[in-house]
Amino acid sequence: MIWLGKKNIYRSAIIIGLFILAGFLYAPVVKAVTLIPPSLEIGLKPGTEYKTVVKLYNETADPIVLYTETRSFTAKGETGQPDFDFESEPIDLSAWVEIEPGPITIEPGKRYEVPVTITPPVNADPGGHYATIFFSSAPPEEGQLRISSKVGTLILARVDGEILEMAAISEFSTLDSQKVFNRLPVEFYARINNTGNVHLKPSGQVTISGWFVGDDNTIEFNPGQGATLPKTTRKYDLTWDKGTIVEKPGNFWSDFWQEYGNERNNFALGKYKAVLNLTAGTTGTATITDNNAEITYWIIPWHILLVWLIVAVLGILVLLWLIKKYNSWIVQKSQANKK
Repeated sequence: MIWLGKKNIYRSAIIIGLFILAGFLYAPVVKAVTLIPPSLEIGLKPGTEYKTVVKLYNETADPIVLYTETRSFTAKGETGQPDFDFESEPIDLSAWVEIEPGPITIEPGKRYEVPVTITPPVNADPGGHYATIFFSSAPPEEGQLRISSKVGTLILARVDGEILEMAAISEFSTLDSQKVFNRLPVEFYARINNTGNVHLKPSGQVTISGWFVGDDNTIEFNPGQGATLPKTTRKYDLTWDKGTIVEKPGNFWSDFWQEYGNERNNFALGKYKAVLNLTAGTTGTATITDNNAEITYWIIPWHILLVWLIVAVLGILVLLWLIKKYNSWIVQKSQANKK
């Protein structure tokens, strides 16, 4: 589900207002309407109709009136967040969609199925095309300042033809390129650059090797199946963790022993290597440049090592003292026997 304000020449003012009014405007529609499916991933053939439905459920005790509109979207930044085009007329996939404009009235506790027809032109470019069907509490009227809440279904379409499934691992590293840690977790990220003409959902794993690894030495890549759109780069985050972390600010002494406990619960020691191996594409055969990317890093639990060192030094000192006392006792006993 997606909530947005309608953009126009007062765009900046609206964005500020949205933050202020979000708590008031979000609830009436977004929490009251369940939309199925929240996203559609479909295949299209040029010149051929594709039919589906979007199901809306009114979860309130009052009728709800909704209006529809379609908008194109692209990826915003490297997070995969959709960036919707409310400034321009519908183009590409958003112009191929036929849907009931509204008003659509959904009675309390009832379901409403909205027919959707998508017809790509015969000369539609092969590859990925992206749009959203919005259901809004207000009609999409031009030239008016209007704030409304919206829910939407993302459409990720793949038009048949010459499909290029190509990507590259442009970067694989630890967070902030950190090379030395005192314990787990270790946070990684990978930047995937989609150089093809259709969206990809990379999958695979990061394999960890080194001392004290055990059975939990792999990290699943992209378990949420987030897509990288064509000609964009998306950043994926991963974490190698083990136990719980306790963080309660205190004085130096309490902080030291707290971190000592964290290192024991998330113990690792030595040099480690992380190897990223990915697949993508409809059959897992997309070309991925710079695959098997790898990095090395160190984990040195210095709180534990320091405590162990102090204990070892004290143990050696006590042992030496006992040896000295023992030798002194032997000498005294020997002298006493001579008398």
